[in-house]
Amino acid sequence: MQFAMLIFRRPAVAFAILLGVFGTLGVAPSRLAAADKPGMNQSGSGTFVSYLDGTLTLNGKSGRLVYERVGENYKTYQNNEDGPGSKLVPTVRALSGEQLEGKLPSLTRVLPGTVVRVDVEAREIHFGSDHRVIGAFMSYQDGKLNLRAAEAPKGFVTKPVGDLSLRIDPATPVLESVAGGDYKFVGLAEKVFQTTKPGATITARSEYDPDIIEVVQIGVPKRQFERYIGESRGPVRGTFVSFKDGILRIRGKGLNAYAVGDYERVIARRIGDDIPIVESIDGGEYRPVSLDTLGTLKEGEIVTIRKVENVVLEIQIGVPKQK
Repeated sequence: MQFAMLIFRRPAVAFAILLGVFGTLGVAPSRLAAADKPGMNQSGSGTFVSYLDGTLTLNGKSGRLVYERVGENYKTYQNNEDGPGSKLVPTVRALSGEQLEGKLPSLTRVLPGTVVRVDVEAREIHFGSDHRVIGAFMSYQDGKLNLRAAEAPKGFVTKPVGDLSLRIDPATPVLESVAGGDYKFVGLAEKVFQTTKPGATITARSEYDPDIIEVVQIGVPKRQFERYIGESRGPVRGTFVSFKDGILRIRGKGLNAYAVGDYERVIARRIGDDIPIVESIDGGEYRPVSLDTLGTLKEGEIVTIRKVENVVLEIQIGVPKQK
């Protein structure tokens, strides 16, 4: 429970959960910002909405962002989803949704939900499945993660370059791949980085907001999981479908309100004996329960799978009343 409490205190997550509550009341998140005027031609980031007649529209964290007269006067960079660096691509082709080169077809097109950053002053556009910075570990002190940017492979451009300093919340979850194995949750940044060796490969990721790093990964797994635009990489919430042979199935979607491309679907995750399970009864505080509780749930009960990437951290049954 200590981990869950730390994560919920983070502003971005709390905001996303708040918008999720509005969603359950039938109020669309887009309506909350309807009264706000869109930001015009100012540097920012958000998820892709449209590109029409040279006008690029994003769904930013504070409302719509609109960029006029966008064409080849901007340089556009596509994330290298297999490692560090970016690739320079034709701006109009990319923003028009054309298929670009890449190993993962689902990540080589700009679609609704794709994360896009625009630097008006530099006339640069960056896009990919998420925002990430890859580099070699140098140190972590006073909430700052210091990295040396990794060099990009042939055919890609190194961005960013040099020594980097990222603000990392001490409660940020850290995943680690040992000897090329799958990522596993190893703890929170404040403690994990005390024993991290200099030179270790670090990937700091944000699903939608570049200003807030949501997860840090150490090492590189041999097995890569293909990701899809709009796929929730954080917690998902829905209604209970079944629990059989260690597989929990719920019908739901992500909690992050910026996941405009996310959709309700059946989500299945393997739940082991080592995963904490908590339950809120009649809106009360979460209390630890056993794995057997999942086998007694009725179809339609609310279940939240707290996860980072493909690593399940906790299962929550019910939702406590807000105080």
